[in-house]
Amino acid sequence: MVDMFRAQGTHFADAATGGTPDAEPAGNGRIRILLLEDSRADARMTEEALVESGGRIECDIAATLREVSIDRLANVDCAVIDLGLPDASGLQALRRLRDLAPTLPIVVLTGLDDGATGLSALRLGAQDYLVKQHADGYAISRAIRFAVERKRLQLALDHQALHDLDLHDDVIQRLFALGLAMQTTQRSSMEQPAVAGRIGDHMNDLQQVVQKIRSTLEDRTSGSDSEDEDPPAH
Repeated sequence: MVDMFRAQGTHFADAATGGTPDAEPAGNGRIRILLLEDSRADARMTEEALVESGGRIECDIAATLREVSIDRLANVDCAVIDLGLPDASGLQALRRLRDLAPTLPIVVLTGLDDGATGLSALRLGAQDYLVKQHADGYAISRAIRFAVERKRLQLALDHQALHDLDLHDDVIQRLFALGLAMQTTQRSSMEQPAVAGRIGDHMNDLQQVVQKIRSTLEDRTSGSDSEDEDPPAH
């Protein structure tokens, strides 16, 4: 199962780098991460591994979830979190960080080699799920850079989607304005029943188009909300 997660991460990474399997993540600038890890030994090893990887990644280390604030998250590019914390168990830390910083990319780095938990973490918004025993400094550095780039692309796509929704809303307003104009024309054409009848038919067609657009937007919104719901407990 863990290999499946890595394959999924590679698939996303390919999209971000143009589809080349061995391509490096876009951007080689310095990255600052919040490393949420209660074990000082593990935190130190992770930090040293990142330095040795040459990934130009700086760490701001927090040992508990209580130490994490909105201001602290605002000063990092990515969060790398363990799932076994003194004040948060399972996926609680992931949920809390998403609440504090919805747009911050998050990579889970944990000793829990469990496929179901990994899949749940991805569904909750984690960009990657790495198992400590199988991830060296290079793999962690690579995952962080891909996470930052994927999140950037995701936010860009979300912005475009909102723009598209605005366009749909503008279309609806224009259709309503057209409908009002047609009503005025229909009233002035009552002495010509054939013309008034045709205008009435066009108005009915127009109402159906507006309703169809509304239904499409509602389906998109409900679909987005359902994707964001927590996975069922097992």
